[in-house]
Amino acid sequence: MTVNNYFYKKSIMKLIITLLLSLCITVISFGQARTGTADYQKVSRAAILNDMPFPAKTVENALIDNFLKKGYKSSSSKGFTVFKGVRLTELGPDSYDLYFSAERVSRRDKDNSTLTLLISKGFDAFINEADDATLITNAVAYMNGLRDVVAAYDLEQQIADQENAVKKAEKKDSNLKDEAEDLQKKKSKIESDIARNIKDKADQEKEVANQKQILETLKAKRKIN
Repeated sequence: MTVNNYFYKKSIMKLIITLLLSLCITVISFGQARTGTADYQKVSRAAILNDMPFPAKTVENALIDNFLKKGYKSSSSKGFTVFKGVRLTELGPDSYDLYFSAERVSRRDKDNSTLTLLISKGFDAFINEADDATLITNAVAYMNGLRDVVAAYDLEQQIADQENAVKKAEKKDSNLKDEAEDLQKKKSKIESDIARNIKDKADQEKEVANQKQILETLKAKRKIN
């Protein structure tokens, strides 16, 4: 092996290792919640954010469905889906107003979104780490768990959609079966009509021949007279 080949192969291996490490970091970091800020009522608020590998509408519908099962209805405020007076052991012993916003990552990427959470203890008293570090830490862990909630909801939606697809396919199959039976009946009738027509035609040909014979007989008598 030449020196150049040795360094070339070493460079390639180093590049591959770097790419693999980058990929691992990306996989690990994707879906991990983080603290940040978000604007609400033109004021920057402390927020928890998490990237979701789902469309924004799916994330929003999953949250509404999840909270509805817990007995909480949603409302809308300034682009946020709000659940008020929520009690979740994952967050803490108190009740909170939760403000969620799901937005697509970019215009071109509609299949991934960023979920934002603002937490208030009521009357727009939004919480930050300085106010309640434990609550924020719990909220980060809670947001990490929401990815599984959305994934479960998305799976159920896919199952429901597939069940509808199966029903439509089965209905079409049933309709085609009924149509096939109807066509078979029509075919049998047509075949019967054809057979009858062939017989009638043969009989009629005999009748024509018979009538022609009678005509010829009559004409023959005219010549004799």
